[in-house]
Amino acid sequence: MSCVLDSVSRASPLMVLTTRASRSVRFSSMLRYTALVMDASFYGAVSLVAAAGYAGLAWAHRAGTSAATMPLASRVGQAMLLAVIAVHGLSLLPNWFSREGLYFGFATSISWTLWLAVLLLWIESWFQRLPPITQGVFIVAAIAAALPLIFPGRPLTTTLDISFRLHMLLAMLAYSTFTLAAASALLMLAMERALHSTRRIRFDSGGWWQGLPPLIGLDQMLVHMVFAGFILVTLTLGSGMVVGAELGRGLLRFDHKTVFTLASWALSLTLLVGHKWWGWRGRVAARWTLAGFATLLMAYVGTRFVLEVVLDR
Repeated sequence: MSCVLDSVSRASPLMVLTTRASRSVRFSSMLRYTALVMDASFYGAVSLVAAAGYAGLAWAHRAGTSAATMPLASRVGQAMLLAVIAVHGLSLLPNWFSREGLYFGFATSISWTLWLAVLLLWIESWFQRLPPITQGVFIVAAIAAALPLIFPGRPLTTTLDISFRLHMLLAMLAYSTFTLAAASALLMLAMERALHSTRRIRFDSGGWWQGLPPLIGLDQMLVHMVFAGFILVTLTLGSGMVVGAELGRGLLRFDHKTVFTLASWALSLTLLVGHKWWGWRGRVAARWTLAGFATLLMAYVGTRFVLEVVLDR
């Protein structure tokens, strides 16, 4: 009888170890959840700081009365913008390289695109004075910086290697750069058409063109965007070779996606060489840019068309 009571009153070693292990698991889970919440709160605050920085720069641009008094006309303004760009990029990195998975959605894509657009504007500010229309870019960038807080997206998978995530990021940035370049090319064509129309238009008399840079400035900006896109497409192809080698698929898979990407790369290189040696600019540069964008668009959007319509998958 005493043996039975003694065995009941004392817990077995296995039960004690199991209880301690479960408590340890619960405690580690609580610590992990707390760390995730703290990280989310920190990077959420960083996103809000970036949004506030863009809003402040937009207000400063509105206070400027001419291009010479805009914030980016001074080295202090350029340093402030670079700091905001760095903060914005810092807020985006955890969602892309998190161990919990790659968080990707339309809000993240828009935020990366606007981050790249502002970075290109910062680089362009070293070559020419930016027009008052830059204020609108900063306003949109402020919204885009805070957008992932509202629509964070869902983690795709936790098994993606860093090299594959970097490849996806480079591809998205390359596509975003050519999208911005295509928009600039369409704007150039519209301005040239307005200049050569039978109806004389004064660009200082108000209208949608007021605050835009001159055609020479737009042409210079377009070439810089194409050059940046060419570099990003080159890095995308290189990182794709690395990923293919890691997966054992060879350096390049000559499918429709690779062919269209190589075609866009070749068109961009042709435009850059033509601009350097034969002075291609204006309508010629705009049309070559649109051709490069169209082929790159087919590489990504056309992939779904080929799989779903042509191959019926």
